[in-house]
Amino acid sequence: MPAHDAPGSMLPEDDTQSAAQAPQYEIPSYTACRSTNTSATAKFPPAMNGYFQSKITTTFHLGPTAGEKLYAVSTPATVFNNKPTIVLHDGPTNKHPIMATAQSDRWGRSRPVAITLPPRPESQRQDSIVEVVPGGPLKHFSPSHMFETSVGPKGITRERFEWRKSHGNEIKELAGFSYGWKLVRLTGPVSNVAGSRKERPRGYTSDGLEIVALIAHNASWSMTKGFRFAFMGAGLTDTMGENWEIVVVISALQLWFIDVQA
Repeated sequence: MPAHDAPGSMLPEDDTQSAAQAPQYEIPSYTACRSTNTSATAKFPPAMNGYFQSKITTTFHLGPTAGEKLYAVSTPATVFNNKPTIVLHDGPTNKHPIMATAQSDRWGRSRPVAITLPPRPESQRQDSIVEVVPGGPLKHFSPSHMFETSVGPKGITRERFEWRKSHGNEIKELAGFSYGWKLVRLTGPVSNVAGSRKERPRGYTSDGLEIVALIAHNASWSMTKGFRFAFMGAGLTDTMGENWEIVVVISALQLWFIDVQA
């Protein structure tokens, strides 16, 4: 099995369960309906898969289906590099402009993941740096990574978010009996739905915080589909902004990449 395939139950290879038909989430609650392109994300589809070629390559692709690969992700160094770097391109080849880069130590535990967003042609700002710090402000039994970034179309407000390792119901609905990471909105409104998984609505954590994105290792025996990614909750609206979406996507990719290396 290739390095990017995660072990799991044998599920059919079915692109109809991705992107436009990924689980749809009400705002701010979670439902199990399938999406019908009703989300208002700014830059990316509401959900995407990671597609890999059968031959050895340093580039893979993001897209809603295998026939619609929208973005290239390149890994300039070998997968066993001590400082793995991934580069997210604004187009389907590694020749397209760079949207963001992420770099961490090999295991992603001792140093922050450094995310760099180069200035856009229409922007006058310099490179923007976001640090994704291992551990986060809360104590969990499972790994977590926290970051702070600007949100909203104008990027005026700053909020904190935390990636938490997860085997929860949201991950299972997205990719079957798998595992991955859920992105929690730390500075958003706290709900009174906290509690055990059986007691609280999906889309919320045990401490009453909203989940706004997911990345899950593919649970099928696919040789070319490595993971599924989806926005949810407030992340499915345009209120969080394009830069926020870029930071979320590349940080999710880097954590998935660290999992693969481990």
